[in-house]
Order: sequence, then structure tokens, then C-alpha cells
Amino acid sequence: MKRNENQSRGLSIHIQAAMAMMFILFVHKLVREIPGSLKIEGSIGSVATITAAAMLALGIALLFFRNRWGLIIGAIPAVWAMLQWILIHVIWAHPDQNGIWWYPIFPIVQGA
Repeated sequence: MKRNENQSRGLSIHIQAAMAMMFILFVHKLVREIPGSLKIEGSIGSVATITAAAMLALGIALLFFRNRWGLIIGAIPAVWAMLQWILIHVIWAHPDQNGIWWYPIFPIVQGA
């Protein structure tokens, strides 16, 4: 079916996929990382995690309104998610609550 020129186009599949991955990472931060950082480091230690979650929410909102800065803002917490397991579990030697073996898989599977 052809679209009329007056009909608005939806977001491209690439932007939708990026938004979905950012949403998954956002939910992961809310459910897993914020409670974990509160347990390990206290309220001051969770400021960085809350900031990263806020950046993801802002990035998703900007992408929804077709602003490409949402990709750049969303890439910052995504890169941090890929490097975080090395920093926390390997360098600082904090054990993961459920075992360390699965933690690196989550950000890598997301394609962050």
C-alpha cells in the first residue's frame, strides 16, 4: 500500500531497535543495578547509576521525537554497561549477587 504525502512516516526499524535496546538497559538499571548499588555503596554510590538511567530515559524520549541526539546520549550508558562488569567484577573484585558468569552476556547480547 502506498502512502500519501500527507501521512506521517513512522520511525525507521533501526531507530526502533535502538530504542528497544535502550529500554531494556533502562529496565535493567531500574530493577538490578540501582538496588545493587544501594546495597554495595549506599545512596551516594547509586548517583552514577541513576544518572545513567536518566540519560537513557532522555535518549529514548529524544529518539521518540526524532532527534538524533538521543542516539548519542543513549550511547554513553551503553558503553558504560559494556565496561562496567570489567571494572566492578574483575578489577574491584565485587562478586555478583547471582554469580559472575552471566553478567557480561547481558550488555553484549543487547549490542550496546
